[in-house]
Amino acid sequence: MNSQHAHGARPGFGRPLPDEARQPLRRGTIRRVGALYSPYRLQLTVVVALVLATAGLGILTPLFIRHIIDVSLPSGDRAELVWLVVGMAAVAAVSGAFTLLQSYLNIGVGFRVMRDLRRSVYRHLQRQPLAFFTRTRTGDIQSRLSSDVSSTQLVLTDTLGNVVSNLATVIASIIAMLIISWQLSLVALAVVPIFVFFTVRVARRRRRLTGETQRALAELTARTGETLSVSGILLAKTFGRERQLTDQFEENNDRLTGLSIRQQMTGRGFFVIVQTFFTMAPAIIWLLGGFFILDDGPGGNVTVGDIVAFTTIQVRLLFPISGLLNRGVDVTSSLALFDRIFEYLDLESPIADPPNPVTVDPARVRGEVRFDHVLFSYPPGERPPHAAGPLVPTTRPETDGAAATQTPSLDGAEPFTVDDIDFTAEAGRLTALVGPSGSGKTTIGYLLARLYDVDEGRVLIDGVNVRDMRLEDLSRLIGVVSQEPFLFHASIQENLLYGKPDASAGELIEAAKAAQIHDTIESLPDGYETIVGERGYRLSGGERQRVAIARVVLGNPRILLLDEATSSLDTLSERLIQQALARLRQGRTTIAIAHRLSTIIAADQILVMEGGRLRDRGSHSDLVSRSDLYRRLYEEQFVAIPAL
Repeated sequence: MNSQHAHGARPGFGRPLPDEARQPLRRGTIRRVGALYSPYRLQLTVVVALVLATAGLGILTPLFIRHIIDVSLPSGDRAELVWLVVGMAAVAAVSGAFTLLQSYLNIGVGFRVMRDLRRSVYRHLQRQPLAFFTRTRTGDIQSRLSSDVSSTQLVLTDTLGNVVSNLATVIASIIAMLIISWQLSLVALAVVPIFVFFTVRVARRRRRLTGETQRALAELTARTGETLSVSGILLAKTFGRERQLTDQFEENNDRLTGLSIRQQMTGRGFFVIVQTFFTMAPAIIWLLGGFFILDDGPGGNVTVGDIVAFTTIQVRLLFPISGLLNRGVDVTSSLALFDRIFEYLDLESPIADPPNPVTVDPARVRGEVRFDHVLFSYPPGERPPHAAGPLVPTTRPETDGAAATQTPSLDGAEPFTVDDIDFTAEAGRLTALVGPSGSGKTTIGYLLARLYDVDEGRVLIDGVNVRDMRLEDLSRLIGVVSQEPFLFHASIQENLLYGKPDASAGELIEAAKAAQIHDTIESLPDGYETIVGERGYRLSGGERQRVAIARVVLGNPRILLLDEATSSLDTLSERLIQQALARLRQGRTTIAIAHRLSTIIAADQILVMEGGRLRDRGSHSDLVSRSDLYRRLYEEQFVAIPAL
C-alpha cells in the first residue's frame, strides 16, 4: 500500500512561500490592510473629522492676510486689523489643539492594529502543523512576527491621518487658489502629473528592495539565533568554527546594510528635485503675478494681496502634495511587508478541530489506544523531525540561505512509510515499540498525538477517532516524555507550571518528588526559583529529564508516551528516571519507544517494527524465541563484543 499521491496538494506543508519581492501588487492586500482598521471605526471617524476641520482652518489665515493687505491697511481700519490678527492667532491655537488630539487618536489606533496583527499571526502559527515548523527557520518566523510587523508602524500609525490631512489641505488649497486666480492656479499645478508619474516608478522599485531587505534581515536573524544559542556556541567552540561563523555573519550583515542603503536612497534624488521646485514655485508666481499687475495682462484684476495669499496657499498646497508623493512610496513599499505577513495568515492547517467534536472527559477516559490498519507517509522530500528520537523537533541550521529546511534521515533513505499498522494498547498496560532507526516508531507517536494525520485507517482512544476530538482535549489526554526535553529559559517553577498553570505549591512539590527531583531542586541556592538557562542547559541531562517528567505528572494524562526517555543518560540518572517513570506509569496506558531493550523487557506487549511495518508482537520471552529481528536487537545490546 502506498499513498504518496495523497500529499501532493497538502496545504501549508510542502509548498515554499513565494518570493514576495517579485509578486505583482495585490489589490487584496490593500483591502485587507483596510480591514485591520474595522474595529476602530469610531476613533477613525473622529480623526477624519479633526483633520478636515484643521485643513479648513488652515485656509483662513491666507485669506485673512489678503484682506489685511488689500482692505484693512489701505482703509486704515485699526479695529478690523486687530480682529483679523486675533482671528489668525485663534485659528493657530485651535488647529494646534485639533492636531494634537488627532495625533493621539491616530497613533493609538495604529499601535493597536499592530498589536492585533501580531496576535493574529502568533495564534495562526500556533495552529500550524508540526511539518511547517520542521521546514521553516525559526529566525524567519521571528522576523515576520516582530520585524515585519514593526516595520509597518509608519503606515499603520500615521498614514491615515497624514493622507486625509494632506488631501483635505490640497483640495481646500486648490479651491482657494482658483477663487483668487485660475490663471496662476494652472501654472502652479502644471507639473504635478509629471511628479505623480515618477513617484509610481520610484514606489515600485522601493517595494522590490523592501522585500529583499526583509529577507536579508530574516536570514541575519535566523543565523544569529542559531549560532548564538547555547547549542550553536557549543558546536562552534568544539569544532573551532568561530572565525567561519563570524565571516558568514559579516557577509550577511554587509548584504543587509547594502540593501538597506539602496532602499532608503531610492527616490531620494527625485524628491530633492520635487522639494527644490516646490521651494522655487512661489518665485515663479511672483514673477508672473508681477507681470499681470504691471501690464494689466490676461491675469485680470490681480492685486498684491492676491499674490501674497496665493503664494501662502501655494506653499500649503505643494508641500502636502510632496508629502502625499512620499507617503505613496512608503505605503507601496510597506505592502511588501504586509504581503509577507499575510502569507503566514493564509497558510492553511490540515490538522484542525473537527466541526462537531466529540466531548471527551479526561476523568472518564480509560486510555485504550487502537491503531486500526493505519497507513501514513510523509510528503515527498520530507523526513520526520528526529527520525531516531524525540517528539520535540529542532530545526537544522541552513547553509544556503533558503527560507526553509528539511530534516534528512540519518541514513539518507527516502521518506519512510508506516504501512498497515494494527495493534491495541490496552488501558493501564505498557506497550513498547522497538526496531532499528527509521523503522517508524516515532511516527507512531506523532500519529497518536495527532501531530500528523493518517492517510488511511484510524487512531482511536477508547473507540473515539482522535480526528473527532478537539486538539486541546487530545493534548490533555496524552503526556509526552522525550529524549531531549525542552525547558524554557525561566525558573524551574515556571517550567513545571507549564504542565498545570493553576497548580499549587504543594502540587509542584508532590510532582517533583514523584519525579525524583525535589531534593535536587531544594539543594539549589534559589530552589524552585532557579533559572534553568536556555533549553535547560544549567541542569544536567538527567535533571532536565526529571523536571520534564514532573511537568507531565502535573498534567496527569491518561496516556503516557515515552520517546527514548532514557537512551542518552548515565546509569545513575537512568535508574532515578526509571523509578520516576515506574511511578508515573501506574494506572496509565503507556506506549514506550525504546532503543534500550533493558527498559522494556517487562512490557505487557512489545511491538517489533522494521521498514514501517509491524513485524512481530508478544512478550520478551516469546520474541526472543521466535523473532530473528528482535533476537538480533537483543543480542546487539546484551551479548558482549570481543575486545580487539
